[in-house]
Amino acid sequence: MTDFHALTLYVLRHGQCEHNLAHLVAAQNDSPLTAHGREQARENGVLLKEIAGPLDALGFYASPLHRAATTMEIVREAAGLPADGYVADRRLMEINCGRDTWRKWPDIEADASRDPQWRIDPWDYVHPGGESLSMLSARVGDFLNELKRDAVIVAHAGTMRMIRSHMLGLSKDATMAYHPRNAGILRIAAGSEAHFGS
Repeated sequence: MTDFHALTLYVLRHGQCEHNLAHLVAAQNDSPLTAHGREQARENGVLLKEIAGPLDALGFYASPLHRAATTMEIVREAAGLPADGYVADRRLMEINCGRDTWRKWPDIEADASRDPQWRIDPWDYVHPGGESLSMLSARVGDFLNELKRDAVIVAHAGTMRMIRSHMLGLSKDATMAYHPRNAGILRIAAGSEAHFGS
């Protein structure tokens, strides 16, 4: 069995979406990429070709949510690859925020702070009708444990935090302190990380 810590991962967040501009949490719902988000994806595709070596040696995986899958397809085309040569995996979807979906984070946190579990450990706080961070971490870990080769992954802010956390062995606080951008590529290899692009 392959130890995913020995792999090199190129991790990208989906391009800017309409809900990002509105400062709303889409979670496992969706909104379209903006024109700027599509350009970010194209730039990431060109960048990937520059930094990743032979692309045919890599696996390609994306969240099946439209914003991530569309980003992956644009990235692949910009890198000179067929758009459809990737695997969509539900374990890479954003955290399920349940009834907190389509709200703003400050409002979500204000309500959550009244829950005893949030005050004890927000990591195990379950969004009403949704998931906790620990649940998200577990499903991302399950995905990583099945990886067998170096890979390009297009996902979401929450998913990227968990990939980075598993790969680098981070604490809960360090995991959540990371705020991935919609542009650029995070490369994680041999217990270290590097960010490329804007």
